[in-house]
Formats: sequence, structure tokens, C-alpha cells
Amino acid sequence: MNPSDSKADKKDVLNILFRSDVKLTAQAFIKEIKKRFFVSTFQAKRMLQKLIDEQELTYHYLYGATYVEQSFLKPVLITKNFILKPPGYGDRSNQNRKIVQDKIDQEKIELVIEPGISFGSGQHPTTQLCLAAIDFCFFEKQMLDCEQSLTGADIGTGSAVLAMAMCLSGLSSCKAYEIDPVSINEAKKNVSLNHLAKKIKVIEDTMKESKNRFSIISANLRFPTLKTLSDMIYTSLIENGLAIISGVREWEKDQLITFYIKKGFELAWQQDKKNWSGFVLVKKVC
Repeated sequence: MNPSDSKADKKDVLNILFRSDVKLTAQAFIKEIKKRFFVSTFQAKRMLQKLIDEQELTYHYLYGATYVEQSFLKPVLITKNFILKPPGYGDRSNQNRKIVQDKIDQEKIELVIEPGISFGSGQHPTTQLCLAAIDFCFFEKQMLDCEQSLTGADIGTGSAVLAMAMCLSGLSSCKAYEIDPVSINEAKKNVSLNHLAKKIKVIEDTMKESKNRFSIISANLRFPTLKTLSDMIYTSLIENGLAIISGVREWEKDQLITFYIKKGFELAWQQDKKNWSGFVLVKKVC
């Protein structure tokens, strides 16, 4: 069996990486291919190289090791409704690009992300969980009335991917808060690339409490920070407002749910991915 020669087997090879709970080095990925498909080291390396050449995967050098990651050098369907796309992609004169574009439903929402170092490029499970949560709120359950003028906030915006996703899904405007100078610069570039400068304001500051202002707030941050911000998030949301939260390890999720319920939230959605957890919480007024 040669998984590099058939579409179905190619998907199986990719799933080794996509379903792994930990980052895989190139050597670890080759080892898993060998074990899963009973092929030689040479064949496994050839299969990996084919996926690199096809821009399905890419190498990422970190702390002296070479890791294999999903490539975002071409459009990637992240959730049911969101596609991440690199700038400039879509030149129909390029036949290979045309084939990729035609495979993707044109009704999906495209998010153009400039490759950079800011968090939120799409590779991390917490970003994908937040996008899935936005899917749930805006499309699956339609928890927001987008015919009204709705305002949102994104705390620690990074690449601004979540702010952009919410605006392209129906928000009238969004405040994107960030304190890292590099992330601020990249967020502004991405907002401009997606023609959302009139809807998204990137703010170089931490978010301050703003009573009953926002219909939805997203926060992809670690558990201790989410605990610290819980009162501010609750106060800043309107009644029945939504909090999209991730950055929590799977073994921390019960603590977070209990903590936020005590603050006055109700759990509406929860999902896990690669030992990370994401949530949609609804503000309830007692």
C-alpha cells in the first residue's frame, strides 16, 4: 500500500498529524507513518515530502527541532463556515490555485491572514475552537440578531482573526484589544487586508469594564487570566450576551465552567481539541 498515491490514504496520513495531541517532529511523523502503513523509512519520507510539495504540510523550526504542521500557504477550511487564506491567493491564471479554490464552497467566509508571529494564524487548536464557537453562535444556533446593530470585543486579539470572523459573520463593529506591539501591527494589517477597517478598531490597551455594552466578547487566553477577567466580561456584556472563551486545558475545563457559572453565566456549548477546550457562555441576569 502506498498512501501517497491515493486520495483516501493521503487523508489518513494527514490525520496522523491532525489528530495528534502533541506537536510532531519530522522524525516522529515519519515513524508514525511507518508504523501505521507498514512502509519503509524511504517510503515514509517520500510520502511526507509529497505532502510538503503539495503545500498540505510545512516545516516549522522551533527550539532546535523541526516540526511538521498544517500549511496555510493555500486556503484551508478551518470550520464549517470559515476558510483561512493567505494574502494574494486566488490568481485564477494559476491552474493549481484554481483547482484548490473550486474545491471550496464559495459561500464560505474567507479570512485573509498575513503570515506572522502573532497568535491566531489558525494552526493552534484554541483558535480553531474559537472559530467553531463563532460558527455555533452565528450560524448553527443563530444566537444573535444580526439585523440589529451589534458590537463585540476581542480581548488579546493577536492576528485579529476572531474579531474579523465575528464582523464577517454579522457584527456591526468590534473592539480588538491588544498590548503586544508586534501583534498590534499585524492585526491592523489583517484588518486592512479584509477591508474591515471601518468595523474593527484595534486598540493598544487592555480592555476596561464597559457596562452592558457588548453583545459578544471573545477571549482566547489562559485560565488564570480568564478568571481575573470574568467580572469585567460579565459586566461588559448585555443581558443574554455571549462569551466565547478558549485557552483552557482540557483538565481545567470543569474548573472554568464552575467558576463562570458562579459568576452568572450559563454554558451553551463546549468542545475539546488536542487537550484544549473552548466554550460559549451566556450572561444570565439573576
